[in-house]
Amino acid sequence: MHRILPFFILILIAAIAIVYFYVPFRSYFAYKLNLSGDTTTSCCRVEDVLTASGDFEEEANIAVFNSQVVDYPKTSLALSNTSSDESTNVLGTTNAAGEEKWIEVTLAEQKLRAYEGNRLVFEYLISSGLWNSTPRGTFSIWYKTRYQRMSGGSQELGTYYNLPNVPSNMFFYKGYAIHGAYWHNNFGHPMSHGCVNEPLASAAQLFEWAGPTVPAGVNAVRASADNPGTRVVIR
Repeated sequence: MHRILPFFILILIAAIAIVYFYVPFRSYFAYKLNLSGDTTTSCCRVEDVLTASGDFEEEANIAVFNSQVVDYPKTSLALSNTSSDESTNVLGTTNAAGEEKWIEVTLAEQKLRAYEGNRLVFEYLISSGLWNSTPRGTFSIWYKTRYQRMSGGSQELGTYYNLPNVPSNMFFYKGYAIHGAYWHNNFGHPMSHGCVNEPLASAAQLFEWAGPTVPAGVNAVRASADNPGTRVVIR
């Protein structure tokens, strides 16, 4: 009996591991092998970005992440619904000294750094794509919304999300954005469908710092020749 006891313990541990980790592992490999059937390729569709007002959805009361209802800090998000008159912004892409503002995201480190010229001004942990990869390359922010509803994923694989009032969205490539995340605090580890998740306070600060500048009283803006978007480098 004593000889076979370790084997029973191993079987019990294996059974517990299967119960707790089967769905996440199955989901992970299904996405990596392109077998998930999930057509979500970024946090938003471009058409949803272009038609969004950027306004706060007062009627939204429930948030879902990875097929689970999550804490939704509606009150604190609503209180942050203010624009900033940041006097150092010069069309969002340079500082008062004429140095270029630019953003670097290093996926291997799960870090975002923002520079003015060669001077580091912001640095913090982020969460990039887990189920879908965050695109690498050099981009420019082409659209900004103060708030955005994001939905997608797979109910079957436990990756479904429906998140109202995602704050401080800076779209840099199609429907991929750098934005605040209220549904997790696991920064430093990939979590998303391809976007770059930020802590809320950092996201709000970067949103005001980067171009295109969002005029007072407006909650969405598209970059233009007169109001260009900040350069984003993802490595």
